[in-house]
Amino acid sequence: MEKIRELAALLTSGIEDYDEQVKVLQTERLKYIRLAMTEGFGTGEGESKDSWLLHLKQLEDSLTRRRDALRQAILMAGDDMRQSEE
Repeated sequence: MEKIRELAALLTSGIEDYDEQVKVLQTERLKYIRLAMTEGFGTGEGESKDSWLLHLKQLEDSLTRRRDALRQAILMAGDDMRQSEE
């Protein structure tokens, strides 16, 4: 039962963190859309359209890694529980 509690705590924490990062990505996407509509991209580093696209890609990649880590933790915990029962 302790392993189930640990997994539940891990999932709760991971899901909350994931949801928070999704909100950040959504906010950044809206900023990008506003800049694109107003042609407000700058020319300096971190202000250009390419910099924004890279930033959004990095946020998306981070979310993918977080999701994959949660899936892997679930699979590993399940395997561990199965092995404990045998």
